[in-house]
Amino acid sequence: MKVWVQRGRDIVQIDARKGDNMLKILKSAKVDILSSCNGKGFCGKCKVRVLDGKGNINDITLTEIDHLSSVERASGYRLACCVEVEGDIKIEIPGINGRDAKILVSGAEVKGILNPIVKKTFAHLPRPTVSDQRSDMTRVMEGINSNSPVGLDILQHLPKTLRDNDFKVTITSIEDNVVSVEGGNTGKIMYGVAVDIGTTTVVGYLIDLATGMQVDVYSALNAQKAYGDDVISRTDFTVENPDGLSVMKDLTVSQINDMMDYFWRKNDIDRNHIYQMVVVGNTIMVHLLLGLPVEHIAVSPFVPVISQRYRIKAKDLGISINKGGYIYILPCVAGYIGADTIGAILASGMAENEEISLLVDIGTNGEIALGNKDGILACSTAAGPAFEGAHIRHGLGGVKGAINKIVIDGDVKYTTIGGTSPRGICGSGIVDGISQMLLSKVLEPYGRIRDKEDLKKINQKLAERIIDIDGEPAFKLAEDERGRDIAICQRDIREVQLAKGAICAGIQILLKESGVTHDRVDRVYLAGGFGNYIDYNNACNIGLIPKQFTDKILPIGNGAGAGAKMALLSEEYMDGATKIHNMIEYIELSTRPDFQEVFVDCLAF
Repeated sequence: MKVWVQRGRDIVQIDARKGDNMLKILKSAKVDILSSCNGKGFCGKCKVRVLDGKGNINDITLTEIDHLSSVERASGYRLACCVEVEGDIKIEIPGINGRDAKILVSGAEVKGILNPIVKKTFAHLPRPTVSDQRSDMTRVMEGINSNSPVGLDILQHLPKTLRDNDFKVTITSIEDNVVSVEGGNTGKIMYGVAVDIGTTTVVGYLIDLATGMQVDVYSALNAQKAYGDDVISRTDFTVENPDGLSVMKDLTVSQINDMMDYFWRKNDIDRNHIYQMVVVGNTIMVHLLLGLPVEHIAVSPFVPVISQRYRIKAKDLGISINKGGYIYILPCVAGYIGADTIGAILASGMAENEEISLLVDIGTNGEIALGNKDGILACSTAAGPAFEGAHIRHGLGGVKGAINKIVIDGDVKYTTIGGTSPRGICGSGIVDGISQMLLSKVLEPYGRIRDKEDLKKINQKLAERIIDIDGEPAFKLAEDERGRDIAICQRDIREVQLAKGAICAGIQILLKESGVTHDRVDRVYLAGGFGNYIDYNNACNIGLIPKQFTDKILPIGNGAGAGAKMALLSEEYMDGATKIHNMIEYIELSTRPDFQEVFVDCLAF
C-alpha cells in the first residue's frame, strides 16, 4: 500500500500497511507535520488534505467535526491522527515546516574572565633513553602535572603521535583528565559548544575557547515535536511505548550531531578540536538527552533522576565531538525548574546583585524566580503551550506568515513574520490581539467576546468582524491566501486566561512568600523567545505581568543559552551555576492552599 505526500512541489512516497494510522505513517517516515498533542485528538493541528483515494480511509470522526470548519471538511481536510488508511492515497500537508521557524538565538551579553575548563598545554617531553625508561603515558601525565590516567583511545595512538612529532605535543585536559594529545603546538585551536534544548527549539553556539568569540550559531525546531508540543505528551510517549525513551534520546542526539556537522563543515574546523559541550534545558529535556526515565517527574512528588551538575564522556552519549571530550549538564532545581532556568539566572546576574529582581521565562512551563544575592525563590506554573500557538484554533509557532503584531485603531492592522500572507497567529500576536480587543471594547473584562449588536453601538467596523465559527463566537483578524478566516475565538481567549492566570499567580505567590512588595522589585527579566518578542504594554494590559512592572521589564533573549555560554567560557561561571542551584528555594505551587484562590483572581483581564 502506498501513501503519496505532497508539500508544495515535493512529493514523497511512503510504503504503509493496511489499517495503519495516518499520523503514525507520517512520523515513521519522518515527514514534518504539526502534532501538538501527539495524536490524542486534542489540538486539531495535524491537518492533511486528501487529494486522491478518499474511499480508502475511514469516515470523518466526531473529533474531526469538532476541530475542522465546515469549509475545511468540504475541501477534503482531515486530521491525520483520526485517519485509518485502507488503500493507496494521496494527501497534501499545508506548507509550514521547521525551516520557516523564527527562533531566538541571541541572549544577554556574555561577560567575565576567559577561563574555560578546557586547558591546552604545549610540552616538549624528554625523549626516552636507556636511563629514562618511563612510559609514554607517564611522560604525558607529568607534562601537565596530572595523576589521572590517559584513556585507552589516546594510548593506542600515543607512541606514533609522540615520535612523529619529536615529542613536541599539545596536551588537552579537562579538570585534569587528558582528553587529547596532538602533535605540534595547537594551543590556539580549541572549541566548545553551548546547547539549549528547549521544548520547542534547539539552539547551539560554536565558541572559540582560545579567544572567547562566538564563531557560529545553529537553530532548529526540536525534532521531538513530532511526539507532542509539550513535555507531558512526550513523557506519555516514553511510558506508553517500550522503545519510547530510546526514540526520544536518539532524536536529540541525532539533532545535536546534525548541529556538529553543520559547524565543522561550514567553518572548516576539525570536530576533534571541539572538546567540550555545555547543555541546558528543562529537566525533562535533559533527562531525555541522557536516556533517563521521566515518568516520575510528571507525577507528584515530581522527582527527577538527577539534579546536580552532571558530566559524561561525549562518546558514551554518541555525540560527535572529540572522543575524549565531555558533555556538561548544568544543574536542575526540581522536576519543573531545570538547567535552562539556572542558565537564565546566571545570565541575568540577579544572583550577584543587591537589588531584588524577578525573572520570568514564559513557555509551556512558566519558570519564575525572585530574589538577589541573599537568596532566590523559584516556582513553575503549568501555563500550557497557548503562548507558543498551540491549543489556539488558528495558532502557529514563530513561522513565516504568523501574525505577530496587532493594533486596533478604528480597524485591525497587523504584521506577519516574513511579511508574507497570513497563515495563523503566533504567541505575541495572541497577546497583542487580546489586549487590543480589550482596549477597543471588543472583549469584556472577564473574557467574553461582546455581542455583535452591542459592539455596533461602539464601533461598526469592528462589529462586522464578529463571526461565528462552528457555533463559537470569534473576532476575525484576517483571511489567508485561500480566503479562510483567521480569528481569535472565545475558546482561545479562555486558553490565554488560564495561561496568563497561572504565570501571574506564580509571580504573586513568590512576592507573598518572600514578603516583597511590587515597588521593591528593581527589575523584571523576561527570558526566552516569547518574552523577547511580546509587547510589554500589551502583556501587562492582559495581566500576564503585573502592571506595576511595566517600566521595569528588560528582555534577556535566550538567557538559558547565554548562561550555557558563560559556563563554557569560565570555570567561575560553571561553579556559579552550582552556587545558584544551592541557593534556590523551590516553592511547589500544587501543595499551596492559597494558589487556587490567587489563580482565580488572576483570570480576569
